Amino acid sequence: MTATVVLLTLLLAPAASGSGAPAACKTFTRSDETAPALVRDWFAHSPDERVVMCPQPGRQGSELATALYFGEGGLTRHGTVCTYPRHGLTVAGSGNAALLTRYDRSEALAMALADGECPEPHAASQVQGYVETYDISTSTFAGIMRLWSTIAGAPAAPASGSAVTSGSAVQTRARLQAALGAHTGAPTVTRIVRIPGSVLRHRYALFVKTPDAPAGVSSQYVIYVDKRLRGPYEITAFAETN
Repeated sequence: MTATVVLLTLLLAPAASGSGAPAACKTFTRSDETAPALVRDWFAHSPDERVVMCPQPGRQGSELATALYFGEGGLTRHGTVCTYPRHGLTVAGSGNAALLTRYDRSEALAMALADGECPEPHAASQVQGYVETYDISTSTFAGIMRLWSTIAGAPAAPASGSAVTSGSAVQTRARLQAALGAHTGAPTVTRIVRIPGSVLRHRYALFVKTPDAPAGVSSQYVIYVDKRLRGPYEITAFAETN
């Protein structure tokens, strides 16, 4: 799957992050006796530790046939970053012959910062939780999330010497903070995607969701971040998204 296709389709799939799986989604583990036969059969033929099943509103047919499925692997720790692999599954065949299969070989990595034990995937108690990432390293994730914490947690533009220092970047940050300030709940990052660029300049897109959005106010944003060689992470633009 190319980066362009990923950018066009990311918002169509439920994220692995935020305050756990979306409310309508169900997470099944290997020991879960309530898992559908499709899921139990997948566990018997794959190393995945969890399967997330999310219904698609408006789709006709049985719940199992029309649901979106995601397989998830085991947790791994890299310093202060916890990760697990995540990939899409689809239903092949019908009736008693139906089975789950991977529809492509691409792999996302769900990542979360943790000082102690790795947080449980999809735990409702996690405010930020895991972030679905594409083509980024754990060190890049940590750097971007440190930048994000200064945006989400600070009411004003940063002081000189911080990660965002150029005049245009400060203005962009101020506009973003003003937009996020329209909400009562804490905004969360749901996905981070690397955008094709050059060796000297890396570019990323952060997808952010804000809860409790008032009527007429966007609840989702995409934030663009650049990092030049040996330079800091900088916000370059942001926009509302569906």
